[in-house]
Amino acid sequence: MTVDRSRTRRRRNSLNLDEILDAAERVAADGIESLTIRAVAEQLGASPMGLYRHVAGKDELIDLLLDRVLGRMPTVPETADPLHDLACFARTHRDLLADHPWAVPALVARAAPGPNAVPIGEQCLNILARAGVQGGEAVAVFSGVLALNYGWMSFALGRRRPEASASLARIEAGPRGDFPRTAAAGPELAQFGSDRHYDVVLARLCGLPGSA
Repeated sequence: MTVDRSRTRRRRNSLNLDEILDAAERVAADGIESLTIRAVAEQLGASPMGLYRHVAGKDELIDLLLDRVLGRMPTVPETADPLHDLACFARTHRDLLADHPWAVPALVARAAPGPNAVPIGEQCLNILARAGVQGGEAVAVFSGVLALNYGWMSFALGRRRPEASASLARIEAGPRGDFPRTAAAGPELAQFGSDRHYDVVLARLCGLPGSA
């Protein structure tokens, strides 16, 4: 991301929080580690002090950004089959993370990412209640869906790195030594983190028809 440093500075007190979050998201697209108050200020053509009138610091800015991302989670249409709906919920949540890859590490690191996490949990718990799963068991299943998606996206993002192709080729070729099952599975192992494998996992976990 390049910043036009020739832009004139904004008038004092002309910023609003939505503008700041828009700029912060553009900066974060290069990686959450690139997000600083100064970088966002430069993106806006403003002084860092102007941002501190709206956010206490980088940590609060990240919290607000993550909550904004979670607020984009759609509601899964309800059908007569709650297991189908659970799979749709999981896939929709996974797609949300895929659309915001920079947010995945920060979401994993935060136990309470913001108030917009509540409707996501409510949606999943409602689906599970219709399937006859409630209480602590429902919370465990919801946690499992989140763990699957955050872990899966970590795999998927790793596949996107330029240096991943050589590693995937080695996996596909298979290991040296007496590991016949691993060698035979090499081509499939090299597909870790793929959409097709994700669909297989969901089908198995939700008891839906599926094929490998």
